[in-house]
Amino acid sequence: MIVYLDTSALVPLLVSEPGTTTSRDLWDNADQVVTVRLTFVEATAALARALRLERVSASAYESALLSLDTLWSELTVIEVDEHLMRAAARSATDHDLRGYDAVQCAAAQGASGSEFVAATGDRALLAAWTANGITTVDASLSSS
Repeated sequence: MIVYLDTSALVPLLVSEPGTTTSRDLWDNADQVVTVRLTFVEATAALARALRLERVSASAYESALLSLDTLWSELTVIEVDEHLMRAAARSATDHDLRGYDAVQCAAAQGASGSEFVAATGDRALLAAWTANGITTVDASLSSS
């Protein structure tokens, strides 16, 4: 199975959140985990924000950054090129998505195939992927 993780599905692998179990299950059961290059920036920004808001300690933040580097080396990364940029612009228009969410939408659409699932905690992105025929997992939920 190929699993696409957006930032909201990757961050729970780095810090404990309600979706951590779901994201870990997806990671563990995937043959390949895919994301788009900008996810690294978004994840780093999310961790920095969590530190500023004191949701994580300084040591947890540093540990999460190290974990991000480790996980990143195991991901298949989709590059943002002209084709993806144009597809993302269409996704933004077609599905009323914010810029980075539109890139995530288009990247997953381009990577999808049989035995493919895309995970996010973002409602608008879940709806867009579903409208595009992609099997989705709500990464904001705990698995049972």
